Amino acid sequence: MKLSRQEEIALLLVSELAYSKDTFVSLSDVADKHGVSSLFLKKIARMLKNQGLVRSKEGLNGGYMLGKPAEEMSAWNVMEAVGGKTLGTEESKSIFICPLRASCVPQTIRHLISESLKRYLSDVTIDQFIKTKSL
Repeated sequence: MKLSRQEEIALLLVSELAYSKDTFVSLSDVADKHGVSSLFLKKIARMLKNQGLVRSKEGLNGGYMLGKPAEEMSAWNVMEAVGGKTLGTEESKSIFICPLRASCVPQTIRHLISESLKRYLSDVTIDQFIKTKSL
């Protein structure tokens, strides 16, 4: 399974916000630092904000910060917030329906892999990203 560009950038953004702790961070600073489009970053920030993962403040000294502690936010939370219907959810199971039989082996394999990935990424917290960054 490959991460989408949105998922990668969302994980990057929340990692930057976690690293900055209780300071509001400008999206343009993050965009410049990592060579990401400001508009794309703003779109992702809006999706994360809608899920309560980040919060924003307008005006002087404004920007974005995490909406909850980094140790309470999993990589899966972030990916799900920007990925929409992700692998492993009830809504996405129909994507893998085999046209020939109900017990299609590739469908079963994809489902097992996506469930394992979901379980693993649900245990990986954003604070773990910034701990490895500072080493």
